[in-house]
Amino acid sequence: MREAFAAHGRAVVHSRWREWLPAGPGGHAVKLGHAVKLGHAVALGPAARGMLDAHDRRRLRTLPRPAARARFLASRLLLKHLVAAVSDTLPAAVRLAYEPGGRPYVAHPGAPGLEVSLSHTGDLLVAAVSRYGRIGVDVEPAGRPMRYADVGRRLCAPAEHAALAPLAEPERARALLRLWTLKEAYTKALGQGMRLAFAEFEFEAAVSRGGWRCAVSEVRGPFSPGGHLVSTVWRQHGCSVGGFGRELVEWPRRFGNNRMRADGGG
Repeated sequence: MREAFAAHGRAVVHSRWREWLPAGPGGHAVKLGHAVKLGHAVALGPAARGMLDAHDRRRLRTLPRPAARARFLASRLLLKHLVAAVSDTLPAAVRLAYEPGGRPYVAHPGAPGLEVSLSHTGDLLVAAVSRYGRIGVDVEPAGRPMRYADVGRRLCAPAEHAALAPLAEPERARALLRLWTLKEAYTKALGQGMRLAFAEFEFEAAVSRGGWRCAVSEVRGPFSPGGHLVSTVWRQHGCSVGGFGRELVEWPRRFGNNRMRADGGG
C-alpha cells in the first residue's frame, strides 16, 4: 500500500469491518451473533472511543442498530490507519472533519492535502486516499442484480442509454453495475453523493472535462463471496474540481468489455 501511494499518489485498500471490532476475552474478536450489547460495547470502549473525534462519537450514538454502529466504528478506524500509514503518523493523531454534505476530509496538520473516501457493502469496507486532489470510491457485489428496466431511467444519460440499450443480458447488467459504481465514486469525490442525479450527466464526458481518471477492479477472496467491484475516480494533479455536464466526447462506447482496469495505484 505504501509503495502504491509513493508511486501513484493514491492508494485503495479493503478489509472486512468485523476485523476492526474490539477484542473480547482471550483475544478473540467480538462476534455479532446474539448480543445486542455489542452496540454499547463498541460505542463506550475507552480505546475505541479515544480513536473517534467528537463528531464521530455523536454520530455513533445516533445509530440504533448494533451492526451499523460496529460498521461505522470500523470504517473510521480503517480510514485513520490508512491516513496514518501514508503520512507517517499515529492513527490516534489523525483528525477527520466533514463537509456540509457529509464528505470526510483529513483535518490533521501532519497530513496536509490528503483527500479520502469510504464505501462499504455487506462485510466489506473500502477506503481510498490521494495526495493530489479529490478521490471517490464505491464498492458493490459483482453479482448484484441490475435490471435496465429498473435503474436505466435514473442512472443513464441519453448517450449512455444509446450505448446500453442494444446489449444483451447479462452483458448489459454488468455494464450497468460498472456505470453505477463509477457514478457513485465520482459524485462522492465531488462531495455531492446521491444529491447529484445520475441521469443528469454522462460519466465519460464529465470526467474528461474535469481532468479526472477512473479505474474499476474486482476484489475476490474468502472475504468476498462472489467477488466485488471497486470503482475509484480521482482528480489528476493540477486539474480543477468540476466538469459534470451533458456534453459528449468521442470515447469508445463499448461498455461490455473491460476497458477500465485498475493500475498499480488502485
